[in-house]
Amino acid sequence: QRILHDFGKRYPKQIQNISFGLFGSWKPGKPLSAFSGFLQVPTPKRKNSNALRGVVESVSLSEKRGFHESGFRLELTTKTPQATIRYTLNGSRPTAESGEVYEEPILIDRTSVLRVGAFKFGFKPSKIKTHTYLFSQDVVRQSPDGLPPEGFPYLWGENHVDYGIDPDVIEDPRFGDQFVDGLKSLPVISLVAELKDLFHAETGIYARAGEDGRDWERPCSFEILNADGKDSLQVDAGLRIRGGFSRLPLNPKHAFRVFFRDEYGPAKLKAKLFPDGRAKAFDHIDLRTFQNYSWSYQRDPRAIFLRDQFNRDLQLAMGQPAARGEYYHLFLNGQYWGIYNTCERPKASYGVTYFGGKKSDYDAVKKGNTPGTRLNVMATDGNLEAWRRLWEQAKAGLESNEAYFKLLGRHPDGAENPDQEVLLDAENLIDYMLVIFYGGNLDAPVTYFGRNRSSNNWHSIFHREGRDGFQFFVWDAEHTFLDVNEDRTGPFPAGIEYRTSNPQYLWQQCLENAEFRMVAADRIHAAFFNGGVLNTDVIRKRFLARAAELELAVVCESARWGDVVEHFPGHRRPGEVSPDRVFTRLDWEREIDRVANDYMVRRSDVVLGQLYAQGLWPDVVPPRLNQHGGTVRTGFALAFDQPHEGVTVYVTLDGTDPREIGGDVSLRALPYRQPIPIDRKTEVKARSYRDGEWSALTHVWFKVTSS
Repeated sequence: QRILHDFGKRYPKQIQNISFGLFGSWKPGKPLSAFSGFLQVPTPKRKNSNALRGVVESVSLSEKRGFHESGFRLELTTKTPQATIRYTLNGSRPTAESGEVYEEPILIDRTSVLRVGAFKFGFKPSKIKTHTYLFSQDVVRQSPDGLPPEGFPYLWGENHVDYGIDPDVIEDPRFGDQFVDGLKSLPVISLVAELKDLFHAETGIYARAGEDGRDWERPCSFEILNADGKDSLQVDAGLRIRGGFSRLPLNPKHAFRVFFRDEYGPAKLKAKLFPDGRAKAFDHIDLRTFQNYSWSYQRDPRAIFLRDQFNRDLQLAMGQPAARGEYYHLFLNGQYWGIYNTCERPKASYGVTYFGGKKSDYDAVKKGNTPGTRLNVMATDGNLEAWRRLWEQAKAGLESNEAYFKLLGRHPDGAENPDQEVLLDAENLIDYMLVIFYGGNLDAPVTYFGRNRSSNNWHSIFHREGRDGFQFFVWDAEHTFLDVNEDRTGPFPAGIEYRTSNPQYLWQQCLENAEFRMVAADRIHAAFFNGGVLNTDVIRKRFLARAAELELAVVCESARWGDVVEHFPGHRRPGEVSPDRVFTRLDWEREIDRVANDYMVRRSDVVLGQLYAQGLWPDVVPPRLNQHGGTVRTGFALAFDQPHEGVTVYVTLDGTDPREIGGDVSLRALPYRQPIPIDRKTEVKARSYRDGEWSALTHVWFKVTSS
């Protein structure tokens, strides 16, 4: 065979989703440039269509997306002569044949979603642009009678249907004047899609919320809007419903997952969604909402919209990797849909961002159902091979240091063994479990609702080329901060079989080992004392700061979802809630007060007692310093409280542990006799010792200043 045509090194730059080829009466020997170009339509195995003569310039809009206080006339222009501009206000994408033809400026005086494109015969159409315009005073009046907004359906398949802003809240002088401020107190995410893709009884993802997978992904526009007009963005993406329990038809407020793919627009969302995180690009993001202890689903007066994210906040504050999250108001085709929560997903892409390497280096393992098996554990990235090795070694017993340190990639004496893989990060597992215990988490990683024989709601990441071992992530922590005396320390049977393996089973097996118990005591001391994350005053302050972010916004959530009619007959919530009751911010404030001023005031001592009963809190009291680290002046003398009779405090200043593996006193440790001068940056580690028993570790840093 011979080559009929060859572009060599001058093959033209291509346009996404547009065919390129030869057309007309080209014959070998004629110049290719005169007979090649972008084609109007793809024609596989048929004669090529006519070539496009160019690309229509994008449409310019005279007003920016976002909040507006008064109406305006919107002007639309394109630089391409004789192009026709078409637009829609119902969420559908305009085409050359559909949508309103733009002839004069458009009056925009209420909340609107405008999609616009420009078209010209023989030319590639312009990019479709989407702009959401929000008018706060108009949002206040959305569907006050509960009837569907224009174009929205009365029914969503078998789903429970709810629309509109409740006048009972808006007309209440305690809340009505705060709705607008609440609306602007959080940034906005606006999702715009074809209404049939959302609500059609057979094909709509909202109407068929129980369906999952790529077949149930629909194109959408994704916008982030800020009240100050800064840092707004828009990309086209794919939209799915996410979650498990929340997919039930009785739930009127579903959660979403947004996918960024090159078939829609950018292959990644490039934005810094989490100010304190490293991630600047996302393959997908979750828009989580509140199911258990919510107003919209279960009419529960304990709704605070904080439980899940605040548990993840705690894990992050303990210095562990965790899923960051922020709060937004969500609009769906211009209709207010309530408060939602973005959240990082602990998958391979998270690992690359925070730990390095390639996505192919990672296993992302979670509670899930592996297709074709009875396993309640699955890998969303990579495989389960390392996870099985970890579980099998834990199952075999970890009482000996040889078995325990093997999981940590060490020799039996605790020294690093570079030839041994690291399967477990012990400190990460301990901190993860402390968050579970503190919250009294009923549904992770062992679920109370499965009689503690099955697992739920846990995620992990394993970097096969790294030395960190499996890292565990708090997830779906809604069943928390309930009974102040709740005890989730176990032991529980879930995990005895591989099919229900989970992090808490690893914890229980590790407790057989004395070295692990010592590390657990150290982490408990760091978390509960001296300003640690789970210290009563510290955690209350952190919790109330998160609550303050939602204080105004919950007025909007109340107006949208506080009046949902009873749809759980026979399942009354605490206090025998009346089926026609409207929940307000007063309900939210009462539960915030209970969590902060009852649960959190007492919980630290309760959990410490539970851990003591497990043998994890030694009888020997840790050393107390005259200053617990921080900045000191030159000449500062570090002193320890006078220990009890028979107790010796051992101190190191070089970062090593005063206690050797096995329990001996380190040769580098000195018994405390008199105050120690601190004249430079110093790391101090100290333990109390009595009759062969060590206290938990006191570990601080001092920085010295002359002023």
